[in-house]
Amino acid sequence: MGEAGERIGAWFLTSHGLAVTNSNVNINKGELDLIAWDGDQRVVTEVRSVSSGVDPIDAVDHAKRRRVEMLANKLGADRVDYLGVGFTDTHVDFHWVPGPN
Repeated sequence: MGEAGERIGAWFLTSHGLAVTNSNVNINKGELDLIAWDGDQRVVTEVRSVSSGVDPIDAVDHAKRRRVEMLANKLGADRVDYLGVGFTDTHVDFHWVPGPN
């Protein structure tokens, strides 16, 4: 489900004006899900996918956020976003939390 969530997440970000340039980027023994540009800002997006009725953003705990933000900093990102992708039998829900600019 993670790979499907990242593909749909890339589509979602693109449909909202970001230019997704890379996915699954390995850096310093970690992985960043999506790298995109929002105008002149380099954006790292952590994507979480779930198939239950819970908010996927809740699956990103404090330790994971710290790790993603540390890796994004090493990459030179200007912003870290979190994107939840929730799959149900009938549709896909998105919960996008853009980071501060």
